[in-house]
This record gives sequence, structure tokens and C-alpha cells, in this order.
Amino acid sequence: MPAPPDNTSNLSAIAARLRTALLRESIALVDSGSATPAAVDTLVRTTIGRRLSVAGPFEIWEQIGWDLVQVIAGELLKDLSNATDVSPSFDSCLDHTDGGPPLPVLAAGTTTTDAISHVAVIGAGLMGHGIALEFAASGRSVRLHDLSPALLADALTRAEVGLRTLAGSGRISGADAEAALGRISTTTNVADCVRAADLVIEAASENLDLKKRIFQQLDTLAPARAILASNTSTFLPSAYAASTRRPEQVIGTHYYNPPHLLPGLEIIRGPATSDRTAATIGALFESIGKQPALLAREIQGFIGNRLQVALLREATSVVEGGLATAAEVDQLVRTTFGRDLASAGPFTLARRAGLETTRAVLVHNLPLLSNRRTVPELVLQKVASGALGVKAGRGFYDWTPESAEAWRAHMADSLLGMEAHQQ
Repeated sequence: MPAPPDNTSNLSAIAARLRTALLRESIALVDSGSATPAAVDTLVRTTIGRRLSVAGPFEIWEQIGWDLVQVIAGELLKDLSNATDVSPSFDSCLDHTDGGPPLPVLAAGTTTTDAISHVAVIGAGLMGHGIALEFAASGRSVRLHDLSPALLADALTRAEVGLRTLAGSGRISGADAEAALGRISTTTNVADCVRAADLVIEAASENLDLKKRIFQQLDTLAPARAILASNTSTFLPSAYAASTRRPEQVIGTHYYNPPHLLPGLEIIRGPATSDRTAATIGALFESIGKQPALLAREIQGFIGNRLQVALLREATSVVEGGLATAAEVDQLVRTTFGRDLASAGPFTLARRAGLETTRAVLVHNLPLLSNRRTVPELVLQKVASGALGVKAGRGFYDWTPESAEAWRAHMADSLLGMEAHQQ
């Protein structure tokens, strides 16, 4: 009886294509002047890389729904790199020192994290409650706003669960978890929420008109000293800063889910954001144990979503081409280079592999990559059929409330384990 065909080389070729798609967009971010190699590496290894070591791209996007992916990808695909040749800047991209992104450095005494002791969070949903509990755990007083007492009660319950999770993992003590929960207060009144705030973080729904109205309110109601930030994953700081009279104090602070279990986030400067604002926010996040990645200028999709969509574009191309199923792609990512990305970003990994080896991989794979500018047909089919992922109970996978909760618990446990290993 003949032996079954060896699929190892095929899977290796697919992994190389997926890796190349990620590196191509990373180089494009540096070429555009939007980010340094160090910022890209920091963001990847502290957020999306950790997630990709636990779950592949199809699993991850299923959590938010293919209808929303259609919107996000539809915007970003128009602007992603379609390079078929190695960038002239490739060598210099690998010639960077390890470490975090370069935050603005101000004269001694001109900024202090102690000045930010009162934080207001507008929006108590999936991201908002995690942002609130993390600042409360760092000793800050937090006011949390949403539209109804029921939403706020649910947020407090989830914050309590999150704090207990941190305590159970040894990140904080049980007493600290109780004290942190006591530092979070809630209100349905925006003026009451922000009147004493040193920092306001907006975490409302992804609707630009809504965000503009919120920032106009915040500009009127928050103290003149307050920095106004947005957790939006879609909109540029310039778009919502224009609704205020303090654009120099407006900045993007984009977290990844779950915000309190991932050490990274993106800080996005708008064209008017001052050095003082960027330095203060960077120092604040570092003081609470985060590892921020600073974008030198605003760009659609920032670092993380551009890289995630670039990876998804190639992953859907592989599936549409019949080379692998979505489940096989997910398994391949999480068991190969996803694990690497959890500890090192794409530039660090390329440097470790060697300049000439990485160049050869790029030369071979760049011409093979998808250059699609429109939403993949595979995604459109899921949206048209209502197979939106977790919220519909079906997508590329079948989901029950129990399996979805088990997936989230596995992700949380895995991320906590990585954090403990890094310490």
C-alpha cells in the first residue's frame, strides 16, 4: 500500500507566504514614516503576536464578526502594500536595536505620571471595563460612563471577574483586587464622569459621528488640563480632534482585546498632538506596566489592524486557492510562526534568520502574494449567508455559547500564562 503524500513541504510553503505577507506590510509601515521597526516589533509581540500563538486569524476574526471585518478590511485593503520586489529600505529595517519605540523626551519635571490620578472612561463595554479595571489596579480613581445603569452594573461585574483573574494569576493580590474595584465608580452623566478627570479615554461604538459628538462634549465638560484619548481601532485622531479646541491634547490609545491581559497598545499621534501629550501618555502607560508602541504619524489601521488584515488577505487567498482549509491555516499559524511572534516581532525574527536568508524568502514569495484591493469573496459569502461567526453561532466554525465562552477562557488563560513566563 503506497504511503500517504507528505504534506509538510506544502504547509511550509503556506507558512512562508503568510509570514511574508506580515513582513511586507511591516516594511511598508516603516517606509511610510508611520512607525519604526522597534514600534512594529513591540506592538506585534505584546498584542497580536500573543493572540496568534493561541488562535489563528479565522478564529480571531470570528469573535467580532465577518460583517465588521468586511468594513475594516474594505477600508484597509485599498491601502495595503502590494510590493512584488524587496524594498530598498529592507536592510536598514533589520538594522535596529531591540527595545521599545522612541517616545518624546522632555526636560526633567515637565511631565509626570502623578499628574494623572483621575481617569474617566466613556463606554463600559468589552474594552471600556478592561481599561477601567487596569487603571484602578494601578491606584487611579476611575469614573466609568455608559448609557444605562444596567450596562454599568454588567461592566462592574465583568471588572470584578477580571480583577479576580489577575489576582488568581498572582499579578495582583486579592486585597489589591478588592481595593481596585472600590476605585471604580459609575455614572450615566457625562459631565459627572469627566468633571475631575486628568485623562479621558473614549471607548464608545465605532461610529465617527458619535465620536465627534462625544469629543465636542468632552472638550466642553472636561478640565482644561485633561488629555482626551480614543480607543478607536478605525478612526484617525485628526478626525475627532477637529471637534475640540484642544487638538494638541488629543491622542489615540488603541488597546487590543482583552485590554487588561495584553501588555501592549498603540499610541497614535494626530498632526496637532503635542510632544508633551505624547510623552505624558507614554510615560503613564509604562508606569502601569504597559509596553506602548508609538506611531510617528497617523495612518489608517495603525500598526496592528494593517498587519492583521494583510495576514487575513493572504490566508483567504490560500483557502480560496484550495491549498488549505481555514481550520488548517489557523492551526498552522498558531503552531508555527504565531508562537515566534509572541516573543519577537517580524523584524527581530527576520534579523535572527539572517539578512540573506530573509531576502531570499522575500524574493521567492512576494510575487506569489495576494494583491487584492477588495474584500475577499470568502468573507463576502459568509456575510451574505449570515454566517458571521460567534454572534451568529456559525462562520468558518460552529459556535455555541459554551464553546465561545470556552474559547475566551482558553485565550485568557494562555495570555496570563505568557505574562507569567515573561516576568
